[in-house]
Amino acid sequence: MRGREATLCAAIGCVGALLFLFLFPLGSISTLMHDVLGLGPLVVLAAVISFLVTRPAGGGLIASLAFGLSCGLVLWLFRIPTNPKGAFGSLPFIAVLALAGVVAEGSMMLGRALKLPWRSVLTGAISNAMLLTLYWLLIFPSTAEWVKWGDVPPLLGLCLGCGAVSGYIAYAVSRAFSPRFAPQERE
Repeated sequence: MRGREATLCAAIGCVGALLFLFLFPLGSISTLMHDVLGLGPLVVLAAVISFLVTRPAGGGLIASLAFGLSCGLVLWLFRIPTNPKGAFGSLPFIAVLALAGVVAEGSMMLGRALKLPWRSVLTGAISNAMLLTLYWLLIFPSTAEWVKWGDVPPLLGLCLGCGAVSGYIAYAVSRAFSPRFAPQERE
């Protein structure tokens, strides 16, 4: 990946973080779980757009890392209050987002047999579900309480749906704005 492509991926991640922070300020979302469900689709959107626009390996990871770092930096610079149980901007938060970026990128690479819109939708759903699962396993136990087992199926279903929509939006945005869209990939 060249510097220009890495910069573009980082910029996409930064824009995603700003959207997350300013579309969902403290108090606009009623619970921490809703906050995390708002986070996932935006991270997935940034990672999948980065992968589709730049194509070389690493774009999804760079966008996800930039998302996490930008989120932490903006929260720190402007002293924006957040729910401390979400660990927004912390090292575990950034690590979870980076892992979600790797999952998004891996899903896009492994799903090459699928047509691009379906690959994007599937990647969005898988990545968002993985992000939520990683959040549950790595962040919630130390900051909040465990999720009730009865709440897992509806939350996971909602997460899969939001991720799928986010993946399709990423496909549509990248198709509209990417000058590098290869002719064989156009559907």
